[in-house]
Amino acid sequence: MLTPREFTLFDSYKRDIVRIRPDEVAVPGVISIYSCGPTVYSYQHIGNYRAAWLGDTITTVAKFLGWDVRWVMNITDVGHLVGDGDEGEDKIEKGARRDNKTVEEIVNHYTDDYLLQCRRLNMDLPEDELRPVASHYINQQMIIALQLVLMGRAYFLDDGIYFDSKANNDLQLPFSLQQEGDSAFTGREIKNRQKSPADFALWKFVDPQSLQKWYFGAFPEALSILNEIDSDLKPDGIISRPGCPGWHSECVAMIGTLFGFDEHNVNGIPTFSFDRLRGRKTTIDIHTGGEDHIDVHHKNEILQSEALGFHLSTYWVHNKFVLVDGKKMAKADGNTYHLNDIIAKGYDPLAYRLMLMEHLYSEQLNFTWDKLDQSNNRLLGLRKDVAQIRSMAQSHPDYTYSKDVPAKQLEVYQDVLADNLNIPLFLEKMQKLIGEVLDMVVSEKRFKTDNINLIRKLDNEVARLNLWPDIPQSLMDLAKRRVLAKSQKSYDQADRLREEIMSQGWNIGDYPWGYGLWKVR
Repeated sequence: MLTPREFTLFDSYKRDIVRIRPDEVAVPGVISIYSCGPTVYSYQHIGNYRAAWLGDTITTVAKFLGWDVRWVMNITDVGHLVGDGDEGEDKIEKGARRDNKTVEEIVNHYTDDYLLQCRRLNMDLPEDELRPVASHYINQQMIIALQLVLMGRAYFLDDGIYFDSKANNDLQLPFSLQQEGDSAFTGREIKNRQKSPADFALWKFVDPQSLQKWYFGAFPEALSILNEIDSDLKPDGIISRPGCPGWHSECVAMIGTLFGFDEHNVNGIPTFSFDRLRGRKTTIDIHTGGEDHIDVHHKNEILQSEALGFHLSTYWVHNKFVLVDGKKMAKADGNTYHLNDIIAKGYDPLAYRLMLMEHLYSEQLNFTWDKLDQSNNRLLGLRKDVAQIRSMAQSHPDYTYSKDVPAKQLEVYQDVLADNLNIPLFLEKMQKLIGEVLDMVVSEKRFKTDNINLIRKLDNEVARLNLWPDIPQSLMDLAKRRVLAKSQKSYDQADRLREEIMSQGWNIGDYPWGYGLWKVR
């Protein structure tokens, strides 16, 4: 097996480019990635998909560079309040009341829609246990909160359990804790009951009528830790008080569980093993998310894991926001768009994928309909060119498809991708290759098999723009009938068949050696 190639990314806390090397990862030869997924209480807007695209792209590029990858992306279905702080209504409950549905119905509906839209963008998201759901990790989140209290690093108040920033001044952190009176850390106005503005909720007690609630008494592992805590430190009747986790604990619980490599299981889910985690150089290699996670959510994750005695992630990589006409998306401004809005205007959703690829993840992307139009035209141009190349190749008896291409050809593209995911430059080079192959096909009526197979490999394994799609047999039949109609000079019939092909979201081109089909939407 070939040694994976190192590559670089921009680390938000180091504020510098970092090198991901095969001999420096948590598990040699395997790169571990965790991405903060969606909070499924409503439809996701187009900006939300940039975070999923980042995790998917890092995974895609790593595989293209020879790595084995373990990528986990979570679904948040509990604990995320309307703001990033510790006050207000849980977003999932708010969505359930708004839509007059149960929590389960809300979660299932918006999760299914999110996964559908990601498929439309040709993202290959994790599945099964690699796509964990926050509410399935309540036990682990309880354990985190209670263990921190037991260690003297968190404390009880009447409304929940809070991380004690002052008791954690000994931690080695990639950032500094805010000073007294600074409420920016938790993203909320400080309430007098917390010891410090930097303290944040690990567990919140909730109203018995809440739609989402759990009890310490229902989880033997959590209850065991609770019983070890001095009774003077806990509120009366705590076992029977309903509560829910603070938003910032779920990722620590999932990473610690799924990457803790503990063979013991509770109800099919690995347990959260402190013994296996403590003292580890790193638990995962790369943690991704949107730039809105940098100052609050991910800092609070780091604080919890360091306080528990293990490093959560070696590198922290974030994508910048997607703006609309230069402004942040907001319902009040009427500029919050969804992928269905793009589709409703007749665009192929992969035009938006191409737009994402045309910008570095570390730079803000300004969405405009004119810019989407440009991306869509570029997409259709690439598909039209490849359709002509494909038609020539498939009409030639010497063409043989192979996934293997010369290493020197691949290195050009690997070099670009290994340089901080330079997808825009990758696209330029791929488009130039397509142009050169097309010129040879048109002017000389010949081709190089390796070049054509390289185009297919670059699209199938990296770009995923459906440049060489599977063509339905029904469309092939229409195209053949059209060829026959033209040969019989039945041009009206040929035109009707062309219109039928186009009505199904495809187009057709005529060449001296035959015809080609490409997707329009």
